[in-house]
Amino acid sequence: MQSPRAASFDGAVGDLRYVVRGLTRSRGFAAAVVLTLALAIGANTAIFSVVRGVILRPIPHRDGDRVMVLRQSAQAARNDNLQFSVPEITDLRGSSKTLGGIAEYAWNTLTLEGEKDVVRVDAGVVSGNYLTVMGLSAELGRGIALGDDGSGASPVMMLTHELWEKRFGGDSTIVGKRLRIGGKSVEVVGVLQSAPFYPSHTEVLLNIASNDHTLIAETQLERTHRHSQIFARLAPGSTLAQASAEVNGIADRARAAHPEAYDKSAGYRVTITPLKEILGEKARSTLWLLSAAALLVLVIACANVTNLALMRAARRSQEFAVRLALGAGTARLRRLLLTENLLLALMGAALGLLIAHRVVPLLTTFTWRYSTRAAEIRVDGAVLGFTLVIAGLAAAVLSFAPALASEKFLGASIASGGKRATASVKRRQLQRALVVTQVALSVMVLSSAGLLTRTVLQLSLVDSGINPRHLLTLEVPNDFVGAENDARMRAGFERAQNGLAAIPGVAAVGLGSSVPLGTTGIYAAITAENHERGISEPVAKAEYRAAGADYFKTSGIPVLRGREFATTDREGSARVVILNKALADRLFANEDPLGRRVAWTGEELKFKGISEDWSTVVGVVGNTRDGGLDSGPHPELFTPFDQATYPTGGFVIRTIGDPSSVAAAARSVLHELMPWAPVERVLTAEQLLDKDIAPRRLNAMLVGAFAILSLILVAIGIVAVLGASVAERTNEFGIRMSLGASAGRIRGMVAAEGGALIAGGLAIGMAGALALSRLMQSLVFGVSGHDPVTLVAATALLALTGIGACWIPAARAARVDVTAALKAE
Repeated sequence: MQSPRAASFDGAVGDLRYVVRGLTRSRGFAAAVVLTLALAIGANTAIFSVVRGVILRPIPHRDGDRVMVLRQSAQAARNDNLQFSVPEITDLRGSSKTLGGIAEYAWNTLTLEGEKDVVRVDAGVVSGNYLTVMGLSAELGRGIALGDDGSGASPVMMLTHELWEKRFGGDSTIVGKRLRIGGKSVEVVGVLQSAPFYPSHTEVLLNIASNDHTLIAETQLERTHRHSQIFARLAPGSTLAQASAEVNGIADRARAAHPEAYDKSAGYRVTITPLKEILGEKARSTLWLLSAAALLVLVIACANVTNLALMRAARRSQEFAVRLALGAGTARLRRLLLTENLLLALMGAALGLLIAHRVVPLLTTFTWRYSTRAAEIRVDGAVLGFTLVIAGLAAAVLSFAPALASEKFLGASIASGGKRATASVKRRQLQRALVVTQVALSVMVLSSAGLLTRTVLQLSLVDSGINPRHLLTLEVPNDFVGAENDARMRAGFERAQNGLAAIPGVAAVGLGSSVPLGTTGIYAAITAENHERGISEPVAKAEYRAAGADYFKTSGIPVLRGREFATTDREGSARVVILNKALADRLFANEDPLGRRVAWTGEELKFKGISEDWSTVVGVVGNTRDGGLDSGPHPELFTPFDQATYPTGGFVIRTIGDPSSVAAAARSVLHELMPWAPVERVLTAEQLLDKDIAPRRLNAMLVGAFAILSLILVAIGIVAVLGASVAERTNEFGIRMSLGASAGRIRGMVAAEGGALIAGGLAIGMAGALALSRLMQSLVFGVSGHDPVTLVAATALLALTGIGACWIPAARAARVDVTAALKAE
């Protein structure tokens, strides 16, 4: 006698064989379901992979949920991250009981010299307890430790896993070797485990002793010299709320004790946030939007395949009735349906995984712009489990949506023989509700895509402040120190400018401390002569920049007042400056700034090497969008390049033709004339602008792809439901036409039925789109999150799609054969 387990297995195998035979006879239905589910499941799997990697996955730090980031901000001055000075860090270390450890991290870019080339790397200068506080360790060699702190320690460095593999090919003998970085010989002591960094991408870690600037007395003693990000680990038993209250209490007491170091009108504040949360904060809104769009498409897809399943079930009603009459029972029929739909869903999931596998690399590249956790994105076991859960839920919905005949209606079902089965009222209502749902959700996806598309268009219309046509930009950074190196760099820049100007196809060359649409990252307080600052007026700050003769003309930055710098504005001549319009308006309001004098001010100047001497304003230039096209202009002050403190350069090259055609020659000239200096970011100005818009464009493309998919699914759903309705009403239409109804009248009846469904869906969808406007507001630029034009356009597009979909079954209804219909009746 066969065991129950064996019998159950045999029954399952038999069900599977029966299902496969049935689907083989219904290839169109099977293909439609599998492809629809594959697209929806693939999209959701890909998006979930990103969300898990950036937001949900635990960070690789030991007890990572207790690692905190402290940020000091000046809200009135619009500075979200002032960082901390050494005295402020000392205050926290000496007084905090809720923080078990506080580590320092100062980000910089440094020149790494190789045997054959010179490259720039992102470096973090860290305190000896950094790895302990962060919960990280070395995977090769040792980590930077407390013994590496202090002026007597030797300079040491750790490579990140990424740089170790990319630059050194994973060579384990690198530990113990010395590399030249930032002009110093530094010993490599270890390779760090893979981990995300904040606030920026990092490739090497250096101890404090490797950075001369960090060790000078002014850096150690001056409270206003804020240059370090700080991380902390919650002490055992301490909570985030307790730590936040304590940290702000310590900061309040420090500000009261040292009023000279804190501008009362700046609105200083210290926040403490879990590292995991802060690593994903820039990506969170975008990823939740993409997740919502993918989920809406999944619901639309499920509604679509549910409609297909309902129609297939209606066609199989006689088969089910016969099986019930032979004693199969409803549980047995449900098991058959579940087997069939589970097979379809798993096939859709498998195809969806293939789609996700191709899409995830694109999304990873996209996510790097928002979070350093992009390296953790992968299709792993959790993602696979998520995909299987979606497939299982889809199979359950498809299996239990169709109603099965009860025993008291078996006779009627069997007696119907081969006649067309008529849908129950409940099934019709369900099918129509599904179409309304599809239309409503599609409106929400379409309106979101429309807002993002309009954002890209608005950004493309923003005046960047430069003339990007025929303009090539490149940067030659410098982090070497000393008067000898400064002289070498200045001489090199002069030779390089002449060499670049001699390249065929080059019309003009300008030199500045940074290229337009870039930044020097050097900010300081600025004051105008005879200007009395109000009590509540924040200290004016500006970005320090340098420009040579013809820099503005070559870049296409207009000179609004006065003149551009001349070749006579050199070291030793009268000190002159040029203001951008934002700074001129900030310092002089409606007054004429020409001939007025300004000066950098504040204790922080001693760390930056910037002169406090008064300088005469000789010109005002137009604003440039150096902080991004979606941000307002920043106050900037330009000093002549030959009077600049930092001999670091950005070249702008105006060409006669395509600027990219001279890029290789420009690189070659710079490598020949300045072989010790790296050449970076050789880009046309149009590429610079495109890089600024690219994340928004990709965002719009992704949501737009979901919108197009939802449109297609909605159209298929409308055609399917109305087609089934037409098939069920064939006899009715035949009778109406025999009594004189025209083909147009019949088409109108079917179109009216579809129109009612579309109208209901549009009304609900518009309300849903308005509800999403708050989420959208943080992701758009130049357009409101509830923009009526976009909403009307999305509604109109969907209405036109729906009308077109209605036409197909309506035309079929108008072609009903009256004679055949009457005979069937």
